Amino acid sequence: MNDSREAQSDAPLNPALKSRTETVYDTKSTTPAPIDTASAKEGEGEAWPWIWLLIVVVCIAITLYLIL
Repeated sequence: MNDSREAQSDAPLNPALKSRTETVYDTKSTTPAPIDTASAKEGEGEAWPWIWLLIVVVCIAITLYLIL
């Protein structure tokens, strides 16, 4: 009876998760890092912190108005 438990404990929990060699994708070639292929221009997106600051100030003002 104990022999079957020992045999079961040696078996992997999920046989589908066994490590194996990748056969679907080409693992010999590499792609460039995302930062190298980014297309952002100088100054693009610099206004977003100010927009979020304005939104926060408006939300705080509305909250204070509703509380007081």
